[in-house]
Amino acid sequence: MGDKPAATSSELVAGPYWAAGIDDLARLRAVTTKTRAVIHSTVRGGSMRTAIPDGARIRIRSGPENMWQRGQVIAFLAGSRVTVHRIIYEGRRSSARQFVLTQGDANWLCDPPVNRATVVGEVEAFSTGGEWQAISAPRIRFHRRLVASASQALMRVALEWSPAFAILISRPISWLRMGPRLALSILRRYRTSHVRH
Repeated sequence: MGDKPAATSSELVAGPYWAAGIDDLARLRAVTTKTRAVIHSTVRGGSMRTAIPDGARIRIRSGPENMWQRGQVIAFLAGSRVTVHRIIYEGRRSSARQFVLTQGDANWLCDPPVNRATVVGEVEAFSTGGEWQAISAPRIRFHRRLVASASQALMRVALEWSPAFAILISRPISWLRMGPRLALSILRRYRTSHVRH
């Protein structure tokens, strides 16, 4: 009565599982803007699979907002999670300078504009259990690059005209990017929960 269950060995060593909330991510960004901290994390997902394998450990170096440049792979706050994608464009005019456009190397379409203030840092290297390896240049097939260039051109023009407008039109683009994956995920869950035994 009132007894706590025994902690697992992983909880004793690493602590209990922790899921970051928005306030926690904001604190992380506040700390990383003031120092050149090195943060280790793990990548989940395949949007950068041509450069960083799913499940790899990554090394992120934080720094000031103005140091992020085209071609760098960055970790940034996207809602309630941290996303790792490559910078494909830097805003050039007035308020657009506060934003970059990013895209996962394996994604067909670019992401909504990313405010430089939400960038945690540059992903310097990754490890799959051995030595740390540098992040390779993007390897994108021609047909994917062709589709991606259209969404990138649209977002570049929109961002330079008005960052707020670019964010607004990025919502349908995000649906195009994430919609099919979400629909497949829901279908798989439905099928597994309704399979007769």
